[in-house]
Amino acid sequence: MEHLYRDQMWDAWVSRPEVVVTDIPVAKAQLMGRVNDFDGGHTAAWMTGLKNPTWRAVRDAHTGHSIHCISDRPFEALTRELQYGLHLLGWMSQKTPIVWYWWDQPWPRRLPAAALPQKEHLNGGWAVPHVPEVHVYRREEAHKVLLHETIHALGLDVSPTLVDPVRSRFEEALGRSLWPHLGEAFTELFAEWLWTIADAYSLRDAKKRWAAQVKCSEHQAAAIWRRIRGTTAPEDTNVFAYYILKWVLMQHLEEVLFGATHALNHWFDWWTIARPRLDALAEKESGSDDQEISMGMTCNQ
Repeated sequence: MEHLYRDQMWDAWVSRPEVVVTDIPVAKAQLMGRVNDFDGGHTAAWMTGLKNPTWRAVRDAHTGHSIHCISDRPFEALTRELQYGLHLLGWMSQKTPIVWYWWDQPWPRRLPAAALPQKEHLNGGWAVPHVPEVHVYRREEAHKVLLHETIHALGLDVSPTLVDPVRSRFEEALGRSLWPHLGEAFTELFAEWLWTIADAYSLRDAKKRWAAQVKCSEHQAAAIWRRIRGTTAPEDTNVFAYYILKWVLMQHLEEVLFGATHALNHWFDWWTIARPRLDALAEKESGSDDQEISMGMTCNQ
């Protein structure tokens, strides 16, 4: 079934008409007003430090999707990426127009040596379920993050009310508080799976990219698990969901993609089965303790 779904998504991707980028007035007040403490003030400081910021907004007249952006790059340098963003939005929804607010800052996702991962090391955007707006505040992986946040905006996530009891089981076993949104493991898996299709050269390439993505995610999960497995500190973002549980769910892709709600009943058991393997993999990552780790999730690109 997963192969059939990929085929269908690939056909939908390549059959999308080319987007004609139409420039529109920029919602500067929104880009300025929506900068808050979600990232410890990093975006606000970046905006303040821009001497000649580029403001740009575009719209797809066919779908109604639009993008509003502030950047340190030249106006024309943004055209291709904005066109690609509109193409992705049209692929995800032809019924609900979505507004993407993008703070295009060159802030890489990096975890310093010996540090525990926190929100400034990995988060890149936010959205509210069923609200057709997405916010991305990094340049790195901006389009993959767009897919992730669009899943939220379209309400395609697993239900938080169903996830909460499952999270409690994990917290009891791990002996610490996890970030409330454990369902992000599903959202991120789905976004990465979609990204391997949208960023591929062919359907065959998409299949190879997903296999590489799973392998790369295993290496990343092992390195990050080595850092966090002994901590009792509560999370300040979805580290466990994004990197550890997501990798576990990757081993059960069809069940997760096609029966997400039912699969929730198996998340903890799958994790219990996978943990010895993850512990063994983490032991092999001893060299990563003294190294900076990339927290980017499209690590095979």
